[in-house]
Amino acid sequence: MYGHPRSMTDPRRDHYLPPAAGPDTKGVIDAAIESLGKLRGFGSNRDATTDLHLLASILTGVQERLPRAVADARDYACSWAGIADLLGVTRASAWQRFAASPSPAEDLTDPRPHDAAKGAEGSTQSATSADRSTRHPE
Repeated sequence: MYGHPRSMTDPRRDHYLPPAAGPDTKGVIDAAIESLGKLRGFGSNRDATTDLHLLASILTGVQERLPRAVADARDYACSWAGIADLLGVTRASAWQRFAASPSPAEDLTDPRPHDAAKGAEGSTQSATSADRSTRHPE
């Protein structure tokens, strides 16, 4: 339905696998709304505004995860063109939005600002994240 399983990692660019929201996606989103509603104590007596709030919360969570997912894909040697295809945007748009995303090698659990953590450890920016923020899209 959504393409050949190898199409996600196939290095050739003779395919296009746009984001798709079929019945399976709808089912996952419906289950996520239901689950989050229960976790937040809304139960089954929800109205349209409650569902809107829950859906917006899920969307915010997904948007917060995208930079990490893109950084992981880049570290997996996925090109900006491949990432753009998977996100349904142009290569330049993907690069502009995500080029400065943190490398998975960087520790994001340290609550100190990046400069303070860097100064305390005497480390420098990783080559991966430096390359990601200065290189232009392939």
